[in-house]
Amino acid sequence: MEIPAEVDVSAGDAFAQQFYCGPSAVPYGRFRTIGSDRFGDPLLGFHQRINQIEQFLLERRFWGTDYPPEIAALGEVLTRISQQVLCSVLAHVGISEQDWARATGGCSQSGGSYHLTFNHYRPAQEEIGLSSHKDDGFLTILRTTAPGLEVARGDHWEVVPADPDCFIINFGLAMEILTADSGTPVAAIMHRVSQQQNDRSSYGHFSSSGCLPGEDQGIYRYVQGVGLERICGSRELIDENDYEIYAGTEAPDTSASPLHITAEGGRG
Repeated sequence: MEIPAEVDVSAGDAFAQQFYCGPSAVPYGRFRTIGSDRFGDPLLGFHQRINQIEQFLLERRFWGTDYPPEIAALGEVLTRISQQVLCSVLAHVGISEQDWARATGGCSQSGGSYHLTFNHYRPAQEEIGLSSHKDDGFLTILRTTAPGLEVARGDHWEVVPADPDCFIINFGLAMEILTADSGTPVAAIMHRVSQQQNDRSSYGHFSSSGCLPGEDQGIYRYVQGVGLERICGSRELIDENDYEIYAGTEAPDTSASPLHITAEGGRG
């Protein structure tokens, strides 16, 4: 997707290139010292993962208080873009507009759960960049300017070109479940990041069904002639999928779809 002319990605680029450096790197290096205990969620804050990746991840409810204003503003811009893409897909696959809000846990109205993550790949680690996985939400918007992302195509991994003028859009498991029985099912493609020989940075925005503390809007499948059928809780899907990603599983999947765009994600 071509980056709209009015969207300034420079602050996000700068944050991604500095958040892991430590407090001496001004202004963003201090985020290396902010861990999950501050947010009460083991996925949030700064983490070094089992692969080459280290990241800083926050849920939307923390953007305004814990991200710098320019990064929080970027997150909201990406949320609006995500809503526009999602609604276009829902219309394309034939889901009735009156079902969109419930089917997407509020994402069709920018009211779902959203995460903004910044990633750094450490070449000193002799591991794969990020293990193969599918994203868990509806869609991911990725900003990357360097090669490394690969997608499963049949019996091989295909390199995804990095275009600095474009976002990469990826559909996740929630979208795959929702549209499986529609006229145009959308598959969440298996992807990974190859082992990196140089420092590499990226950032991504994830859209998921609403699952704030104390509430869970659920994951639905749209059944033609019937309507929406609840499959599981939103948190169930997120927790199970993220566990597999950070356990380092390698499980290439050859599923395809007549409608998908690829990206790097998995909250990584």
